[in-house]
Amino acid sequence: MSEPGLSEAARRELMGEGRLRLAVNVANAEMASERSPGAFEGKAIDLARRLEADWRIAVEIVPFASGGAILNDMAAWDAAILAVEPSRLDRIHFLPAFATVDATLATLGPASIARCGDADAEGVRIAVVRGAAYTAHLEQAFTHGELVAFDSPKAARAAMLGRDCHFVAGIRSTLQAFARDNPKVRLMDDDVLRIPQALALPLGRPHAEAALEAWFAGAGRSAVVR
Repeated sequence: MSEPGLSEAARRELMGEGRLRLAVNVANAEMASERSPGAFEGKAIDLARRLEADWRIAVEIVPFASGGAILNDMAAWDAAILAVEPSRLDRIHFLPAFATVDATLATLGPASIARCGDADAEGVRIAVVRGAAYTAHLEQAFTHGELVAFDSPKAARAAMLGRDCHFVAGIRSTLQAFARDNPKVRLMDDDVLRIPQALALPLGRPHAEAALEAWFAGAGRSAVVR
């Protein structure tokens, strides 16, 4: 018997192992963070709990260190919370965005450098994370500064702290926590961009897409927090 609002075809596409494996990026603390081993909180977790309640299904949270890592291991999950990024549309179907986060830059440099555009200069190295939405944006928007890619936000921040890079890009709320732990770190006054966050499915799951689209149009509308 299918769950409420979830046809048998949609259930097979969405819950092949009897539960919905939801990938989350724990480097984006606004969306998901692990407050204790196996216990998560954040806007993505709130959305997962709403799906559990509305559809009476089990949702397993699958943590990843970055959005790029999620995309590199698509066999490990059934759905994911990801930044909406056009370059991902060749493999991902995005549901309606339910939240946004801001990305900015942080530095150990002088206070006279106050805006993100100041980092786009010859000889300036900016630590970014492979596969991140803000990295794709910076690749298009910045024409002078050098982007230095790392596999995780932690590694990118370490490169800036070690002065291998002049700036590090990241989610503003995550960089604010980083700055609290490292008082010499300073965030730019403005943002690189505002990034929509959405539930995402691998392409080729039309029944699951339709069920989730209908859920967002109805009961799920109140889950939109933006």
